[in-house]
Amino acid sequence: MNYRKLLQFPQNCTRRLINHHLSWLGLAASLPLFGMVTAFAVAPGDPHAAAAEVRQRMVTEKLALPAFTPSTSGTRYWRNETVNRGDTIARVLNRLGVRDSEARRFLYSSPLSRDLLKLNTGATLAVETSDEGELYALRFLNDDENGEKVLVAIAKQGDQWQASADPLATESMDSLRSITIRRSAQRELQAAGVPREVMAQLADIFADQFALDSLQPGDSIQLVFESLIYNGSPIANGNILAAEISRAGQWHRAFYFAHDSESGAYYDAAGRPVKKGFSQQPVAHYRISSGFGTRYHPVLHSLRMHQGVDYAAAPGTPIVAPADGVISAAETQNGYGKVITLRHNAKLSTLYAHMQRFAPGVKAGKPVKAGDLLGYVGSTGRVTGPHLHFEVKLNGQAVDPATAALPAPGLAAGQRLAFAKLSSQLTDKLALLRDTPGTIAQLD
Repeated sequence: MNYRKLLQFPQNCTRRLINHHLSWLGLAASLPLFGMVTAFAVAPGDPHAAAAEVRQRMVTEKLALPAFTPSTSGTRYWRNETVNRGDTIARVLNRLGVRDSEARRFLYSSPLSRDLLKLNTGATLAVETSDEGELYALRFLNDDENGEKVLVAIAKQGDQWQASADPLATESMDSLRSITIRRSAQRELQAAGVPREVMAQLADIFADQFALDSLQPGDSIQLVFESLIYNGSPIANGNILAAEISRAGQWHRAFYFAHDSESGAYYDAAGRPVKKGFSQQPVAHYRISSGFGTRYHPVLHSLRMHQGVDYAAAPGTPIVAPADGVISAAETQNGYGKVITLRHNAKLSTLYAHMQRFAPGVKAGKPVKAGDLLGYVGSTGRVTGPHLHFEVKLNGQAVDPATAALPAPGLAAGQRLAFAKLSSQLTDKLALLRDTPGTIAQLD
C-alpha cells in the first residue's frame, strides 16, 4: 500500500495568479496612495521579461499549513489549530474534543521520536476528526534531528495507524523589497515584512561601513533575498542575493556570489569583497562539507537548518583562533563533544565543536591572539566523521560565518565572468525596485 500517497494533503493550496501587462503610465497614476514600501516576490528569470509582464500574487512571511476544507465523506472534516505556548498534541486534541483512546495509545507508542512530536508555539496543527470525537489524521511541520524541515503525518488506514516524517518538496523564489526611510531602518524593514533573520543579514553585510540604525529619513534600501516556498507559502528564507542602500547621497551595493554549493561571500559591483572579516580561517587543508542556514537541496528538494559551517579535515588537524579574543568556555557537551567558545567583542563570539582534544593551557578566561592553537579536529559528540563545526554569533544570533566573519577570497579569473553576469541581472532587479512605486507582489 502506498502510504506516502495516502498521507498527502487532501487539497493543494490554490494560487491566484493574474496575468496582465502593466502600463507604466497607469501604474504611476494608480499606486501613489500605497506609500513608500515595495514588496516583490520574483522567480528567477530574465529581469527584462519580468519588468514587461508581471503576474500578481500576495506573499506572506508566516509559517502555516495550507487551509483545509471540510471532507465530503460523512462527518469527517479537517480543522486547523494554532499551537499555543506549552501545547502538546494531547492538549490540542482535548481542546478539539477528540476522545479517541486508540489514537492516543498510538501517539504514545509512535515510532516517531519524541522531539518530532513536540509542537512549536505558533505552528499549525491540522486535524481530521468526526463529530463524535474520533481522530482520523493529523499533520504539522517540524524539524528533524538533522535540522531538516519535514511534514509529520499520522493517519488511520483501515484498522491500522501509520506515521511518517517526510522531507518537504519546496521551490526557491526571489523576494524583493524597496524601502524609503521615514523614521528608522528597523521600523521600515519590519513594516515591509522583511524577516528578522534577513534584517540581521543586511546589518552584518554593511557592518564594516556603517550601522543600519545610522540611516536617516530619505535614505533608501533595496533588497533581493531567497524565499523557500511550500504549497504556495514561504516557510523559510535563504541568503540575501543583492542589497543596495542609499545613505547620505552615497550608494552602497553588495552581491552574493556562491563559490560552490556550500559557501559564498558578498562582493561589490567591481568584484571586491564587501567585508574585511577575520584575518584567517580556523583550519587549513579543509573542505566545506556543510554550509550555513536553512538550505534548499537541489536534488533532495528538502530544507535543512545548519547554524554553522562544517570543515571536513583529517583527524588531528590544528584548529586556530581566526581573530583575537578570550576563551569563554572549554568543555564537553553531549552533541558538540569537546567544544570551545571565544568572545571577540561585546557583540561577536565563535564556537568550535567536535574537537579531538584541546591544546595545552586552554581554559576559560585565557586571552588568545589570531593564529593561536585552540585544539585539534576530531569526531567527539554526535558526528558521522571527523570535522570542525564552526559557528559565529552576532548579538547571540547565529549568522553565516562565510559572509559575516571569515575572510572572503578574491574572485578567480574564471569566476569574474560569472560574477559580472550575475551582478548585472541583480542590478536590473534593484533598478526595477527603485523605479517602481507602490506595493506589488510579482510571481513567475
